[in-house]
Amino acid sequence: MYQRVTKNLKLFVLSATALLGACATGYDMQDVEAVRDYVVANQLKEVDEFRYFRQINYTYINDQFLVVPIRTGDYLIEFRRGCRELRQSEFTYDMVDRRDSQNRIRAGFDTIRGCTIDKIYEISEAQRKELVNLGDAPGDEVYLPDDDD
Repeated sequence: MYQRVTKNLKLFVLSATALLGACATGYDMQDVEAVRDYVVANQLKEVDEFRYFRQINYTYINDQFLVVPIRTGDYLIEFRRGCRELRQSEFTYDMVDRRDSQNRIRAGFDTIRGCTIDKIYEISEAQRKELVNLGDAPGDEVYLPDDDD
């Protein structure tokens, strides 16, 4: 009887762990799919590269996407795989970026935080704001009433 209870307990723990893992992965995948749907719905123009003039700064969207604002426009970058390194504030040796050209970021070749860029899309400032807020639930925004005085 003890072996049967132990076996059932192990099965329960494994099932619970798998379920929690699937939930965590599913949530991230929902965010990724939401951005992909946005790209298709807005018919974003894919480009091969863009020029930058200073250090790359970016806004994190999720592990698969980020936005790079530069003075000539904004770009949505999609990576070949999920890139957890984008969330890290400290830089490690495996995050070394590969650049073929000093002032260009190219899809398929270059990296950000060590993760290979798959696609680059041109976006407007309004689209950038939408993408940054894409995962916010209704009511997460701060409402400030107009001041009539």
